[in-house]
Amino acid sequence: MMWWNGSWTWLWIAMVPMMALMWALIALVLVPLARNGRDRPPSPRERLDDRLAAGEISVEEHRTRRAEVDHR
Repeated sequence: MMWWNGSWTWLWIAMVPMMALMWALIALVLVPLARNGRDRPPSPRERLDDRLAAGEISVEEHRTRRAEVDHR
């Protein structure tokens, strides 16, 4: 049986940081793809449309407020 006396140490010293770098790059690519814009808050127009769909405001009030939002 041969004893390598630590001659593979240089390989471990190189592999550990490279593996960490690889996982960091994978995370930097996959996390934004997984989010896919879900973290952004709804726009005023989207909130207004949601309120109309929920029946919280009338169609006339929706038209009035939408005109105000569109002019900003």
